[in-house]
Order: sequence, then C-alpha cells, then structure tokens
Amino acid sequence: MIRDSSKALFPSFNNMKAHKVLSSQILKRKKLKTVIPHSSALCSSTSQLVTSDQSQTASSQISPELLIESVRSSQWHFIKHQSSDLNPSVISTVLLNLHKTPELALQFTSHIEFQRLDVKTRCLAIAVASRLPSPKPTLQLLKQTIYSDIASVTVIFDELALARDRLGISTTILFDLLIRACCEMKRVDEGLECFYMMKDKGLIPKIETCNDMLSTFLKLNRTESAWVLYAEMFKMRIKSSIYTFNIMINVLCKEGKLKKAKEFVNFMENLAVKPNVVTYNTLIHAYCSRGRVEGARLVLNAMRSKGIELDSYTYSSLISGMCKEKRLEEASEMFEKMKEMGLVPSAITYNTLIDGYCNYGDLEKAFGYRDEMVERGILPTVSTYNLLVHALFMECKMGQADDLVKEMREKGLVADEITYNILINGYSRCGNVKKAFSFHDEMLTKGIQPTQISALHGPFCDMGNAMVFVSGLEMKPEVKPDSLLGHQQPCFIL
Repeated sequence: MIRDSSKALFPSFNNMKAHKVLSSQILKRKKLKTVIPHSSALCSSTSQLVTSDQSQTASSQISPELLIESVRSSQWHFIKHQSSDLNPSVISTVLLNLHKTPELALQFTSHIEFQRLDVKTRCLAIAVASRLPSPKPTLQLLKQTIYSDIASVTVIFDELALARDRLGISTTILFDLLIRACCEMKRVDEGLECFYMMKDKGLIPKIETCNDMLSTFLKLNRTESAWVLYAEMFKMRIKSSIYTFNIMINVLCKEGKLKKAKEFVNFMENLAVKPNVVTYNTLIHAYCSRGRVEGARLVLNAMRSKGIELDSYTYSSLISGMCKEKRLEEASEMFEKMKEMGLVPSAITYNTLIDGYCNYGDLEKAFGYRDEMVERGILPTVSTYNLLVHALFMECKMGQADDLVKEMREKGLVADEITYNILINGYSRCGNVKKAFSFHDEMLTKGIQPTQISALHGPFCDMGNAMVFVSGLEMKPEVKPDSLLGHQQPCFIL
C-alpha cells in the first residue's frame, strides 16, 4: 500500500505503465474504433471499458489524479471526449491542483466546455485564471458568465469570494475584474453593487476599478451617479489619480459648469496632483464646443505657462471653436501653426475646416483641404463626402455631386443614413425627383430606414417637384406620415 501522500496523489510510473499495457490489450480485443490516450486507462484488470449508454458514468471511473496527468501531458482530445461525463467535484479537484499552473488550468477549462459548468465551478476556474499575467482571459470568462445569466452578479461575487478563500488569494483582483467586466458590458449598476459588497467585506477597490465606473457613468451621461461614487471614494479614502481628476473635470464640463471645472484644476493642484495635457484639453474642448474661444484661449495660456506642450487634440478643438464662430481665417492660421509644430492633423480636423468653408460658401477652399488631406495620405471619410456633396447641392451642382458620389463608392466608402438624406433632399431641391426616388429605394434595399424627409426645405426647393416626391412617398407603405413632417436640415457627425 502506498502511504506517501504525494505518491497517492500521482500514481507511480510503473503503475501508469501497467495500466497502459493492459488498456492496450483490452482495446485490441474489443477492436474499438475510438482511440483513447494512455492516461485513460482507468479500468481494472478484470473490467471492461464503460460506454456512454451504460448506467455507470465514465466520471465515476476517471480519477482526478489521472485527469491531472492527462492535462500535464496535453491529452486534450481525450479530455474533450470525456468532458460531458465529468462532474463538478472532479473538475474542481483538477482546478485546485492546477492553480499554480494557471496556463494549463485555462486550457483545461477551454476543453471541457466552460459554458456548461455550474456557477461554483465557473468561479473557481475564473479564480485560477486570475493568476495569469494578463487579465484578458479572466475578463473574458467573467463576461461569459455574466452574459449567460446563470446567476446574478451578486451571486457570482459571493462564489468568487469562496473561490478566493479556497485558493488563498489575498488581493482584490477577482472583484476588481468583476466590476471592470460589468463596466465593459455597460452594466455599471451591477458593478456599483459589487463595489458596495467589497466595502461591506472591508475591502478597498483599486483606483483603476473606480475610474472604470466613473468613466462608464460619464459615457452614459449619468453625471449624478458619478458624483455619488466619487463622494463614496472620498469617504473610503481611496486616493484619486490624475485620470480620476480628468474624468471629474470632464463630468463638470458635460454639465456645463466650466467655471467649477477650472476650480477643480486648482483643487487637484492643491493635492499635489499636476494637471496634464488631457486636463487642459478637456477644458479647451468644452469652451470651444460652446463657441467660447476666448475662454479656451485663457486655458491655453495657463497650459503654456505650466510648460505643457499642445498636441493635435488641442489644436483641433481650437480650430473647431473658431469655425463655429465663423472665424475661418484664424482657424486656417491655427491649422498652419499646427503643421509647423510637426503635428499631423486627423481626418476630423480636415472635416472641421471643410465644414466651415462649405457653410461659408467657399467650395474652392473646402475642396482644397480635401485635396491636401489626400496628398498627406489621410483618407477622406464618409463625413468628408457628405459635407462636400451637401455643399454642391446647395448650389444645385448636380453633375459635380454625381461625380463625388461615384468617387466615394469607388473608394469603397459605404453611404450612411446622412448620405441618403442629403442625396434625396439634394436631388429634390434641384428638380430631379426620379433620382431622389432612386436613392430612396436604394436606401430601403440596404436596410436603412427613412427618417425625416427634408424635400420641402430650403430656398432652392421647387414646390411642384417636392409635392410630386412627397405624394410618391405617401404611397409607399414603409414611409410613415410622421417622417414627412420634419423640419430639420441634415446633421453631420464629424
């Protein structure tokens, strides 16, 4: 009898060899078609292999010890073949014994169909995977578990806590990653619930975890929730990072509280946290998006006084603000200065200038910027073409608009809802109702639903043609009457 516990856990080489020989003899006698790896020799010298249609399951014969040996010898085909017969107890034992080699544990998990495991076993597998250097596999498993609705996030939290204790994990990584998974799935309220469950256990979430929640609240435009969480962080003495302060400044800007946002910069400086380029860019963008370029210039001066260099985003925001105020010459000068600094403008920056000059009626300048971006190797976007095509239709230059639409398609760019609204509206304005109908039908064929038809708007509209167009649309069942009542010009997303 083997008394040594280590020998009891893993059979000796001689025993394994005996099993292999015997198993080979049985396979030959039975002439089985299925090839089973050497570590599957789980039957005694007198018993036959158990098949799936027998009352006794294979898992009752497969010991955790031999299954572990199969994992370590990469017998993945065998493991996958037996996966449906493995019970939670056997799987859990294997995972616990592989916790020091999480790479193998992850491979084992992938071969036994993670999605069919119960919540307890899944959480143990997740806990083992959390020992990997990269958090990506753990996040993926967490998202699969949350998405499957096998249990609520609070139950998953409790099961992760049990798995954490079994493995002796001292960090909060499992809970931090659970919250992060909730945020990435836009289920931030469940993440917040986990935050409070951590607090009840006396555990402090990492600042990165808190930032994930704050950032998600900001993206969802839930600024009040962001402030509630920030206040809770302050009570728990969780030290804010520069990223935290930048998020909260962004929150204030989104709320339109620009003065308080500037004061918040002073607050962070008093806490010995130095503002960075993102801090100032957030403020500059907020001022410029509201058409307050002079306010943005004051922030720019403060930025320079701190020795912080301007980047492409800084210039793009200022150029956008100047275009909004129809200060196109200043915007062009700022653009030239940006290039002199060695900064590379993006397609968004070019689109901003193109939009500004299109609205001003200077198509030569607008097309000049389009040509320049092409020369610089910056590909025009759908928005670029939308802006230029709309400007051409405003001057009833249908031929040039046709050429531009053709060019857009040749470059592999796919027309969006805005493109079709521009084309339908444009051809209606210029009297080509047949072409307007053609694009309307094409829009429906591509699964893009009509929105507000603007054929009746603008000084270039021919009322007779517009009424013919609308009458035709009213006969089409897919066009609802409400879609003919809009009074909005097409909007552009740069």
